[in-house]
Amino acid sequence: MKNKAKAMRNMLYGMFGAVLCMISLWLSSAYGKDNIRNGFIQSNWPKMPMFRFEAAIVLISLGIPLYYLGAKEMIRGVRLSRRKRNASDLRMAKLFDMSIHIGVIGFLFIDAGYIAMAIVYKLLFDTSLMGADIISTVEGMFYYFAIPVFAYFIIAVAGSSISFMYFILQDRLRVTKLCIFFNPLIMFGIGELMKLTKLYYLSDFASAIVPFGYLLMLSAGMSHVAKLPAARRRRPEM
Repeated sequence: MKNKAKAMRNMLYGMFGAVLCMISLWLSSAYGKDNIRNGFIQSNWPKMPMFRFEAAIVLISLGIPLYYLGAKEMIRGVRLSRRKRNASDLRMAKLFDMSIHIGVIGFLFIDAGYIAMAIVYKLLFDTSLMGADIISTVEGMFYYFAIPVFAYFIIAVAGSSISFMYFILQDRLRVTKLCIFFNPLIMFGIGELMKLTKLYYLSDFASAIVPFGYLLMLSAGMSHVAKLPAARRRRPEM
């Protein structure tokens, strides 16, 4: 593999970017104790300090570009691992590539949309508007971009995870089979189970669990790249 050291360094940047995304989602989506969900409305939004939403926007804006540095190397590693004449490998490699790029675009859009909803709700809560009017206004905002939000999320999480698991099961990636669980789709499922416990600290942790899945996936990808043979340098002709 050419530029192996650079690829591993970029994957480290990507993992750091995923950590920033985790912190961003925790700041904007960890609602704390006694929160009540009403559709997409969270009752504790007005109690959350504004600096949490502001910091979340800054961190996600920094985290996504850094994550993309590692994601590009992950895409490259998958391309190098596929068998050229295997049609299934080609389709899965394309799915992985597309899903990762959709995630890079979509997660910034998704997180910014939810943060905007929270900020508008918080600001309107301090006005003379009735509670029902505030809820209908904020939910109306969400329905304007609900379709791309869900489409981006499903394609990004499911597409990247399914293709990643395929390459592990087909022994295209040089990692242990245990790494099949190191993906955002599995982490999302675990997060939903955490929320069912009704324990607020587990629900708060679950808010950041999808980027944690990408962090684990990058760590598995980095392990795979580390085992790839470095490209041999050609000797200069005498």
